[in-house]
Amino acid sequence: MKNDTFVSPLEDFAFKQIFGEQQNIDITRAFLKTLLDVPAEEYDKLTIVNPNLGKMFRRGKSGIVDIKLTTKSKKIIHIELQVEKRTNMRNRISYYLTKQISDQLKWGDDFIKLHQVISIVICNHVLLEEEKSYINDYELRNKNNRSFTDLQKLIILELPKLPEKEDGALWPWLRFLMCKKKEEYEMLKKKYPELEKPVKYANKMSLLERWRDERFHRNLAKIDEICLHEQWKLDGREEERYVIARNLLAEGSTPEFVQKITGLSLEEISKL
Repeated sequence: MKNDTFVSPLEDFAFKQIFGEQQNIDITRAFLKTLLDVPAEEYDKLTIVNPNLGKMFRRGKSGIVDIKLTTKSKKIIHIELQVEKRTNMRNRISYYLTKQISDQLKWGDDFIKLHQVISIVICNHVLLEEEKSYINDYELRNKNNRSFTDLQKLIILELPKLPEKEDGALWPWLRFLMCKKKEEYEMLKKKYPELEKPVKYANKMSLLERWRDERFHRNLAKIDEICLHEQWKLDGREEERYVIARNLLAEGSTPEFVQKITGLSLEEISKL
């Protein structure tokens, strides 16, 4: 097959193939070491786990995080890639973070069993308008900067704020994610040996049909949603539209997109 397709590391399937496969755990480990201030031994047993977030109730909200890992001491590290800007992103991020804490316990478990959750959100847009830095971390602290608990840690990385010149060990990795052509890959690989393997896998992505397949199925899914909406109208199953609308809004979809999928008016959607 002719190698004529460049696939960005920001494509969902490419990002997961590079950073979310156990066979590539050394890539993920190297990336995390540039970002997290945790003991080196934590990385001795870094394991990719199922990224599905459970549902508390049958109609409860659920979500898929891009990559979820556990460390040697059972800390949970969640890496989420957000390419498109969505409404209510801060609430969505908070929901996913707290859900990964609550999901650790079963009925009757003691709270001592809870492990720290570190959530890393990589945004290809500006989320924190009020901050100048491209790296911002958050913990639960009081006004005197004293920590209440270390159970929750949130790190937001904003790619558009990345400076032109290198300013630290994390910079090459984020610059890699922003590559738009293969020549940029090669330039980074020559200067930063730690990027040799991720560049290799990124180039391999461009040899796969999965990119076109991914696009096809995304479009097909949208068409299926529209067809389902038409069938609902024929069957008189109006209540299901409201359930779908609430779920879409919780996932960060715009009111306009929810309107397109469900057929509800913007006024009806605003009341949800």
